[in-house]
Amino acid sequence: MAESTLKAGLLTNVFLEIVQSPINIALVVLIFFLIYKIFRRQNDVPVRQPVPELPKMKKRDFTVEELKKYDGTQEDGRVLVAVNGSVYDVTRGKRFYGPGGPYAAFGGKDASRGLATFSVSAAVKVTMI
Repeated sequence: MAESTLKAGLLTNVFLEIVQSPINIALVVLIFFLIYKIFRRQNDVPVRQPVPELPKMKKRDFTVEELKKYDGTQEDGRVLVAVNGSVYDVTRGKRFYGPGGPYAAFGGKDASRGLATFSVSAAVKVTMI
């Protein structure tokens, strides 16, 4: 009997200690919010859509005008990037090099200067002399 009243008194004291201080209330709310975010993140795993396989392109030379067509906005969504005279198919990384991606300035262009200067905007500023 004494143990049950001691436990009840302890729980009451802990509850009163939390409720009486605004800082403690804020910390308890923060803890519950973080626990909620952790469990919600584990349940909300995004499902990635499979990327449709495009037929392989034949190795060939591209002019600057031909390369501009492959910026990810055409019907098949193919994205090509040229670097130092070589053309690479980066369609699998369309999230990055396609429209709206962080490196969209490289899609359909020669990205040599931008990669050499570590600048995304350098790919746009390339001028032909």
